[in-house]
Amino acid sequence: MAYVLVGLGVLSIGYGALMAALYPAGGFFLVWIAIGAALLAAWRFERARVAVCAVLAAGLLVVGALSGLVLTTAAARPPAGLDTLVVLGAGLRPDGYPSEALCFRLEAAIEYLGDNPETQCIVSGGQGYGEPCSEAEAMGEYLVARGIDKGRIVREELSGTTAENVRNSAELVAAGSTVGIVTNDFHLYRALRIAEKNGLPGAYGLAAPSNPLYLPNATLRECAAIAKDALVGNL
Repeated sequence: MAYVLVGLGVLSIGYGALMAALYPAGGFFLVWIAIGAALLAAWRFERARVAVCAVLAAGLLVVGALSGLVLTTAAARPPAGLDTLVVLGAGLRPDGYPSEALCFRLEAAIEYLGDNPETQCIVSGGQGYGEPCSEAEAMGEYLVARGIDKGRIVREELSGTTAENVRNSAELVAAGSTVGIVTNDFHLYRALRIAEKNGLPGAYGLAAPSNPLYLPNATLRECAAIAKDALVGNL
């Protein structure tokens, strides 16, 4: 048991350090380091072992259940011929180029738009802290550079959250239009639930892939966001 605690603790701290180096935005890597520290404390202090293991086991059950929900849309594909595709924004690099997660979303959109030439595209995302331009501007430029006609692209440049992405984009969608929402596999479940209450009920999902190395961190963070949204009534 002691070796398991030490091994898991070191692994968690190491993964947290890796996420800190590769994906520091938001500071969620600290959760992995805290989990690792708790596991090492359980190994070092016998009195704390039962309590720490019980808390982590309960947390694992909750995360497992919420991850099951995330998986229900992780491979979602919309029908052909949608009127509008809404690509949700994500962070930009300091030079204004789309981040890795955002590139995955844009590539998924490009594939769909290429197969469905009548579909219009809304790129949604404002200018975040440290970003040299709006996410929508960078997304539009990326799509045009990859051969998508700029006449098919509408920029929504005011939003800063997923709910704002959806609400602001909904105002740009013609009544009765069929809509698809593009975001990464780990984020799509929550995005579609938010869309139901923020102006795009019945929207289809288009799941973009994500970096497998980042996926555990993203999924755990998404589970926390789902739980928070459920508690405050967003889902």
